[in-house]
Amino acid sequence: MTAADPPDEAAFAPGTRAPQPRTRERWPGRRPFVWAPRAHTVEVVLPRPDGPPERRPMRLVGAHEPGYWRADDHLAPGTDYAFSVDGGPALPDPCSTLLPQGLHGPSRVLDEDFTWHDHAWRGADLGRGVLLHVDVATFTTEGTLDAAAALLPQLARLGVDGVELAPVAAFDQRAGPEAGVRIFAVHEPYGGPYALQRFVDAAHQAGLAVVLDLPHRWAAADALGLHAFGPYAAGSRLGPRADAPGDDDAPRINLDASGSRGARDFLIADARRWLDEYHVDGLLLDVEALVDRSAVPFLAELADMAHDIGAQSGRPRTLLADGPGRSDRLTTAVHQILAQRGRAASVDVLRHLADSVFPPGTTPTRPPSARRRADRATARSASALVGDLTRLPAAARTVPWSHLQDAPAVARTPAADGTGIDDRAALLAFAILVGTPLVLDTEHVPVSEHDAGAERLVGWARHLLTLRPSSLADLAQPVELSSGPGVLVARRGSSALALVTALDPVEIELERHLTTPASSWRIAASWDRAGTHLLADRLQVPGRAVVVLRTDSEPTGDERG
Repeated sequence: MTAADPPDEAAFAPGTRAPQPRTRERWPGRRPFVWAPRAHTVEVVLPRPDGPPERRPMRLVGAHEPGYWRADDHLAPGTDYAFSVDGGPALPDPCSTLLPQGLHGPSRVLDEDFTWHDHAWRGADLGRGVLLHVDVATFTTEGTLDAAAALLPQLARLGVDGVELAPVAAFDQRAGPEAGVRIFAVHEPYGGPYALQRFVDAAHQAGLAVVLDLPHRWAAADALGLHAFGPYAAGSRLGPRADAPGDDDAPRINLDASGSRGARDFLIADARRWLDEYHVDGLLLDVEALVDRSAVPFLAELADMAHDIGAQSGRPRTLLADGPGRSDRLTTAVHQILAQRGRAASVDVLRHLADSVFPPGTTPTRPPSARRRADRATARSASALVGDLTRLPAAARTVPWSHLQDAPAVARTPAADGTGIDDRAALLAFAILVGTPLVLDTEHVPVSEHDAGAERLVGWARHLLTLRPSSLADLAQPVELSSGPGVLVARRGSSALALVTALDPVEIELERHLTTPASSWRIAASWDRAGTHLLADRLQVPGRAVVVLRTDSEPTGDERG
């Protein structure tokens, strides 16, 4: 199934695999087209500056596409239009791509013809990639996509594989995105759809992938009025906001109840638009907002579409699965260790994390049923969908589900110098070298700042990223953890991290913590180079510092214990 092909709902039960696609003109496009399965009449409403609006009847497409209505005529780019269902008020197109008069004003036909310059771009493998999270509103002082694009060459020199864009969908500035987003439209204050095309084109020319966050959690909000067209929203809701108890919670998109085929088409069409027409390399999904109980999970259907686009274009397309509690485990564990400040580090949380995720395995705690369903869909869609991420804290604050969880208080704990920079450096080392797909943030990698501390952190991240390939080569090895007063040592294969949580310098006896003879280890990176020394079998490390070690010797089975 493709986004441009609503299937024959009568031919299969809800949730089963959709029929093969048929060829049809672009949707959304210049010919008005809408899903309104309960309507008796649907009209295109064309505003007139000097009189009442013109109303043109639409026609049902036919039994092979139940519930879909199509206009007879194409509209010229720049034309404003709306829909009227059963003679009701004029409403914007649920698939509006341009809304010059705001979220609830008429839609405008968008001319999306764009001259791309990314022909040499062949995509990126995001399964183990590193992204920098970019919230357009705060990434630059201008708060626009064009201003962010000017920094892309600098990001390429940093060594990341791409950028992850926080949601850019259109929303009401006064009410905020929680009141509803038009997922097909790009927020005008960010520069609108043309600015997004320029951004993606510039990123590819700089050798960077682009992953776009999709705010499905807010896509069927009551204020959007989608219920006037059909059952876009399900009866259940996502749950109350943690930061505002008692507030109305967000309705779920209808993925498995009666009429769900049209709601699924709506989301598939949106995802296809970004992957195909906007050349986006990947989409970040809030999997808890997309869970359903159908025979074919929506995540699997979405992954099939992404895989097909990648196969047809010769550029891989990736779906990244994220959501509350899925990507903050490492940062939370490291923060707990940093907070111990000189006491013997309790590494139970990190050890459990290493056993269960690096490499992956099962956890003894039974996850919630929604998470289990999401994980099953993820497993069925493994060819295009990446599950576990490591997301730094600030990169979690502007994703759609951020208000549903307490942001982990990590990496900003004041260090001896009062800046917290040492803690941020330690978290960067763990995150970059751990091996899972990684989303960095601009608190730990402040690329748009130019003070000495920011430049030091950026340089540290750049150096760690050069070491990441050698760490990825050791992913088949188990993670070994050892601790002592004010010290944590983590090893996997030929790499080791030594972290001093104490405020004062510490001497680490390497052979006590590492099974390979101390003479085989060398310092690959040190946050405090001036104060770090490797002398015989001892490593001298300043307080609140982290050191990366490498060895050419592999531990034997006996040495691993």
